[in-house]
Amino acid sequence: MLAIFDKKVAKAPEALTSQEGGSVCALKDGFLPNHFASIYPGAVTTNLGSSGLIACSLHKQNPLLPRLFAVNDMFCIFQGHIENIPFLKQQYGLTKTATEVTVVIEAYRALRDRGPYPADQVVRDFQGRFAFMLFDCTTKNVFLAADADGSVPLFWGTDGEGHLVLSDELETVKKGCGKSFAPFPKGCFFTSSGGEEL
Repeated sequence: MLAIFDKKVAKAPEALTSQEGGSVCALKDGFLPNHFASIYPGAVTTNLGSSGLIACSLHKQNPLLPRLFAVNDMFCIFQGHIENIPFLKQQYGLTKTATEVTVVIEAYRALRDRGPYPADQVVRDFQGRFAFMLFDCTTKNVFLAADADGSVPLFWGTDGEGHLVLSDELETVKKGCGKSFAPFPKGCFFTSSGGEEL
């Protein structure tokens, strides 16, 4: 999975910006998306206009931690498995055929529209091994999270123009961010307006 968000949409934490970072622009001439497509043939890339892009591939994935991609008024890439999925489907009023990525979208939608719980509580309710990236087209909000054990690799960084770059593929992030990258913190979430530890 790969996501690149414009700094106006998702301002990266200052700790991700290195003075020694590269001067590469991940989006210029499709630089990083083309690299990602060369590693993952058949990757689906969605242009989010001035907000950035998101890409997903089912190639070279771990069968125990599958990747799921869903689109409606949001784009969401989920990788992993949620153990308490029946409980969450019931909590969010979803059908029995709903998948983990659908649960993440509905949990985010409830958080955005009704705010019954703080964001950390919503993510804490997900029991399992996972990482996800969600982009809300309506609000231009980014929502990311990883489980407490860091079971699914997720890396983030900033390119030469301050774009936030995320991927489960370390070399992709390095290529786009130079030395301005790090593993996404275990058990944490990030939103365009900030993040907290779970």
